[in-house]
Amino acid sequence: LKMLLDVATEWRTAGKLRDWSGWAKECQQRKKTMKRKTHFEQVPLKPQRVYEEMNKAFGRDTTYVTTIGLSQIAGAQFLHVYKPRNWINCGQAGPLGWTLPAALGVRAADPDRDIVALSGDYDFQFMIEELAVGAQHRLPYIHVVVNNAYLGLIRQAQRGFSMDYEVSLAFENVNRANDPEAGYGVDHVAVAEAMGCKAVRVRKPEEFAGAFKEAQRLMKEHQVPVVLEFILERITNISMGTEIDKITEFEELAERNEDAPTAIMMLD
Repeated sequence: LKMLLDVATEWRTAGKLRDWSGWAKECQQRKKTMKRKTHFEQVPLKPQRVYEEMNKAFGRDTTYVTTIGLSQIAGAQFLHVYKPRNWINCGQAGPLGWTLPAALGVRAADPDRDIVALSGDYDFQFMIEELAVGAQHRLPYIHVVVNNAYLGLIRQAQRGFSMDYEVSLAFENVNRANDPEAGYGVDHVAVAEAMGCKAVRVRKPEEFAGAFKEAQRLMKEHQVPVVLEFILERITNISMGTEIDKITEFEELAERNEDAPTAIMMLD
């Protein structure tokens, strides 16, 4: 690197280097006008708002653990990670369920770091029984579950092939059909508490701040995993594409700073 800098300095002095300052300014300006909107007020919640609130609630030392699905794809787009090895992601295809035991492993390996796991409802359910391991062995961390009671990535993946097969992708809890909130798929709060953990459910934007504080309090007091569940709208398409210049945006872009208050350029 030193040799490269020495040559670059020599070339600049000799006038051989091209001036890229105009291009850099243009990039900065385009970044200001191409931020994805995150500040939505609707109920059920939009996932973008959840990630915005996570950026507010969790600090720069936070380690995120996640697997695959729309939750992971959106998390990678919206969550802020500032340090090496603070984004722990298994990658590849088909590893649903990896998040929960991986988060327990991170906690066992490092008792002091701030750990936040991120799962969709199906990823969380694949290995939900591991909550009992976390409770028994006192492995505290916060597990954010963005629950739309739906296999969202499978549904969105069909769009690229002009398909809409009648695959059973949604899940309604028929035993709680008369209770819209409890009937929204698996009652993760009940399951977590049955396994010795703690849980908080968030339904409305005004509940965000209190829920994050309560999750932190429960984790510190009881030294067990705490499930922080957010009830999402059933269908959300997340920005993606086959190449970087072929990304499809499904939501309106931010027009004001208030539309994306935790955009990375706003923080640094």
